[in-house]
Amino acid sequence: MSSHSSAASSAGSVSGFPEEDLRSGGRHNPGYFPARLGQTLQEGRYCIVRKLGWGQYSNVWLARDRGEESFVALKILTCEATGTMSPGPNQRSDEQRMLEKIGSAQPTHPGFQHTLKYHDSFQFKGPHGMHCCLVTEALGYSLDYLRKSRDEGDRRVPPSIVKKVVKQVLLGLDYLHQECGIVHSDLKHDNILFRPRDLQSVVAHELVSSPSVTYDCGTEVSLPIVPVVSQCLPLSPNPSIHERLLDAVIADVGHSHWQDHHFQELIQPSALRAPEVILGYPWSTQVDIWNLGCLVTELLIGFWLFEPNIEKLWGYEEDHLARMTEALEASFEPSFLDRCAHRDKYFKADGSFAHFTAHEEPTWPLRKLLETFSELGEEEVQSAERFVRRCLRLTPEERATTKELIDDPWLADSA
Repeated sequence: MSSHSSAASSAGSVSGFPEEDLRSGGRHNPGYFPARLGQTLQEGRYCIVRKLGWGQYSNVWLARDRGEESFVALKILTCEATGTMSPGPNQRSDEQRMLEKIGSAQPTHPGFQHTLKYHDSFQFKGPHGMHCCLVTEALGYSLDYLRKSRDEGDRRVPPSIVKKVVKQVLLGLDYLHQECGIVHSDLKHDNILFRPRDLQSVVAHELVSSPSVTYDCGTEVSLPIVPVVSQCLPLSPNPSIHERLLDAVIADVGHSHWQDHHFQELIQPSALRAPEVILGYPWSTQVDIWNLGCLVTELLIGFWLFEPNIEKLWGYEEDHLARMTEALEASFEPSFLDRCAHRDKYFKADGSFAHFTAHEEPTWPLRKLLETFSELGEEEVQSAERFVRRCLRLTPEERATTKELIDDPWLADSA
């Protein structure tokens, strides 16, 4: 989940709630805390003033920190997610320790400023059980918000903004990889947020011009549970988006892993999943590079690079692998496949696909996609394609590192 995502999900509509399922015992409720506007936590220190967003494992609130006289974000994990952070064989997340590591590893690294600032954490008891609350800096809207801000459903992001954001994300990833020993593994639009230049003035302006509100649920919801509307923060009191104000932050390490300790092996959003994850090959930081390559392409062309399907003769994962070879006009190296635990599920001994034959509508080659759908000029298509191909090598060891990509010619003119 994005730390401040304002997107709704299907769970809310299924449950009858407009956002997360807040029903006691609801089958879509993994133990969300039903916070209220004006509610205080941690012995009155934090006063909730706005809902910033929610996701599968938490909801996020803007709060006034009465101890520091500032505004912070409170990420309140569900009871279920709180339990998965407990050390032991069932641990699935180490978010608190990762935030502590990120905050202290090497603050002079240029990528430090593109990671989330952590302040504190505490636990408290709610109606469904114990909750962990992570106190971090409050951020503005996400890359997903930016992507959806254009008219008529155009999901492309202007190339100059893509390059600026990608360079900042690469700096942040380099910090996570090199200084913190972390694989993010969940790099997507709503996990990349932007930092307001003057949070105090932004919050003051927003609370007056666009007050925090609750849903009018009629008789469907019984008090004291009143669902609150998610309202993300802008980057300045001026509602227009200025490229110079974009200061990207990699948020949400709730699904992240230590390089030397994985909590699970199946990672990443399925459409952004790296081939080594599907094939059962030992993965590390290169999965984030693959993620980034998919993300850059999507931002430029306005839709997913890979949209796998379940076909009559082959499954979703094999279709995904086949579409990778189509887009990249490349084949998997036999020496790589030989080291993959799941090779025989998807490939024959000679390296050809086990079940896949051909697509009626193949994925277009990367160059054709960029030429046809992006807003790049003819010359820039070539440099953008080279950049993306450095990210999307099928063999993970052949992908460029964060440091190499930061210095890529395509990003040379990004501020």
